[in-house]
Amino acid sequence: MELAFFDAYKAGVFVAASAGNSGPGASTTDHLSGWVTTVAASTQKRSFESTLTVSSTDGTQTVLKGISITQGLSPELPVVLASAPPYSNPTCEVPAPPGIFVGKIVACQRSPGRIMKGFNVKQGGAAGMILYNNPAADALSDNHWLPTVHLADGTAFLNYVAAHPGIKAKFTQGEKVIGTGDVMTSFSSRGPGGQFIKPDITAPGAQILAGQTPVLDDAAGGPPGQYFMAIAGTSMSSPHIAGSAILEKAAHLDFTPGQIKSSLMTTATTNVKKENGTTPADPFDLGAGRVQVNLAANPGLTFDETADRLFALGNDPVNAVQINLPSVNAPVMPGKLTAVRTAKNVTNKTQTYRVETTSPAGSSITVSPAIFTVAPGKTATINITIKSSAPKAQYFGEVRLKPLSSSVPALHLPVAFIPQQGDVKVTQACSPASLTLLQNSTCTVTATNGTFNDTTADFTTTSTLNLPIVGASGATVVNPFKAEKKNAALAGAIAGTPSIAPGTIAGYIPLDLFGGTLVAPVGDEDLTTFNVPPFKYNGVEYTALTIDSNGYLYPGSDDSNENNNCCDISPIPNPAKPNNVLAPFWTDLDGTGATGLLVNVLTDGVATWIVVEWRVNDFGTTNGRTFQVWLGSGGAQDIAFSYDFATIASLPSGQDLVVGAENEAGTGGQGLPVNTLPTTDLYVTSTDPVPGASTSYTVTVKGLFPGSGRVTTSVVTPAVPGATVVSTDIGVTLKFNRIGT
Repeated sequence: MELAFFDAYKAGVFVAASAGNSGPGASTTDHLSGWVTTVAASTQKRSFESTLTVSSTDGTQTVLKGISITQGLSPELPVVLASAPPYSNPTCEVPAPPGIFVGKIVACQRSPGRIMKGFNVKQGGAAGMILYNNPAADALSDNHWLPTVHLADGTAFLNYVAAHPGIKAKFTQGEKVIGTGDVMTSFSSRGPGGQFIKPDITAPGAQILAGQTPVLDDAAGGPPGQYFMAIAGTSMSSPHIAGSAILEKAAHLDFTPGQIKSSLMTTATTNVKKENGTTPADPFDLGAGRVQVNLAANPGLTFDETADRLFALGNDPVNAVQINLPSVNAPVMPGKLTAVRTAKNVTNKTQTYRVETTSPAGSSITVSPAIFTVAPGKTATINITIKSSAPKAQYFGEVRLKPLSSSVPALHLPVAFIPQQGDVKVTQACSPASLTLLQNSTCTVTATNGTFNDTTADFTTTSTLNLPIVGASGATVVNPFKAEKKNAALAGAIAGTPSIAPGTIAGYIPLDLFGGTLVAPVGDEDLTTFNVPPFKYNGVEYTALTIDSNGYLYPGSDDSNENNNCCDISPIPNPAKPNNVLAPFWTDLDGTGATGLLVNVLTDGVATWIVVEWRVNDFGTTNGRTFQVWLGSGGAQDIAFSYDFATIASLPSGQDLVVGAENEAGTGGQGLPVNTLPTTDLYVTSTDPVPGASTSYTVTVKGLFPGSGRVTTSVVTPAVPGATVVSTDIGVTLKFNRIGT
């Protein structure tokens, strides 16, 4: 899909795509490519409100507001919580037994499948449904199967029910009211994801009037016969951006997809709240903000990028930050980083802009030049420099371009960064850290290559005025306050490399024979991460593993890179992700309608193993496959693939099969020939890894006069974006001897 969208972008076609409805958790956004405009969902002011009146036999009542587009329910009817026996299903996820809810309103807690909840309780005869959020979130207008009111926060309702006897309720038909706009929906998928700020932008995606097919194949879509509904989803917000792009293209026939994206993003409003309605949304919620088509029609400046450069650098962790997008994302910001952006004047007049920035504490964002002028049709280059000494965390800032002319709007670019070193680690230690006047301190600088590629590094060590450099070993003193080491070679690490051969640990033993076995249902293309006892693979110890439904696993946690979830079966080894895989039966598999994954920790009283078992089907069939990976825990590597051979006697139809093991770099490993069925259990052995090279040097500084001083080293290498900066504070004090009388 992303490659199809790339072809569209290259052909001059703007693509808007939904961020997804898996929010509000972090790293849930889809469509991470730079050539796609990825759209989040926020609220708009149209709402359909219902008044819910809840009363008790003690004579009290409470009135609550909810959302509904269904018929109301009056007079009052008894209310029953779905969590209560005999149904005992608080989220109403299974059909209710016939007759248990006749003449009653059922209260269901929100979870995925809102419409199906009403369908399920209707099977039990329910007259209506109260759908409540717990915790608070947005309330949505769905075409329900029975009269329904949706409460944004179920706390008041639940508290009333718990405190009063004999609960009854009624609610009105939903009526159009003016609601609260510019609030992120709770379902909208969030960043981070990939190399860029994603989503790119947000648009209205709740209670959107849209067409509906009157003939449905699935009860989850609501009752048949409805031609319209007030739909919620990023599938509603994304068309807002597609439509905005059409208007933009009509106003500027020569605009490229990148320029259209730039116009929409740089003019969007950031006055949007998180789903709680009070906390300001951040760029991983809303991208550049909520679209404002009127301002985008005359952007003044645009940022654009070629399809080929997007493709070449879009997954490059070092250089992707230099792609000319109207946002800046530096997931590795090792101390100082400059991102270059080029803006084109798309008006017929010369424009002058003044630059403003916002940055978090302990960090700075500066732009050079701070004022620039650009002629019609010409471009101007700006350098956006991020510096930070803040602790490792996710931070956000903003660059604002303020025009001197009132004929064009102010523009903004969101900035996101994490202060952390890259794959070439740098340390600096100075001893002693506190000096008396004219005493020396020696600072040792070390850099270690943690990548699998050879690289070079340039080092610059500087000192403050009270700490002149008086000597160096392994570096050159340029002047009393600067020393350098240029073009230092750093050989890359060599990953431990696995091989496979016939062998076994215990053979196939069904895990459901053992107590404590965890059974995890999986679907198609599912990644599931488990924390487990320590085990070794390729010379590295891990305490987590991530299992793919397609018949492979890799040590460690899912890093949210969608390339790790792969049904494009690749021979082993292969540098393309996923890497470091253990693949007992890698093909296109699906856990839908099957048992799924079984995980347990087994022991024979001497050794311990983590055992993972797949019980899944070939995709699109009921042809079951059963196989295991055994991972020895607490000692040397001890790994085997075990098979229920009755289930793997034939090749998958229409899909390749790969069996094997690979190293972390994807450069080494061993597999059976593609489309070769294993005929024995297989044992995995590995070589030990070789760490990357290190280089060190020392500089000696002298405490020249009292005060606090600092020694700072900056390291530039092709393997890391920006410059890695490390600093050491050294205090210089006077030393007095007491003279007796």
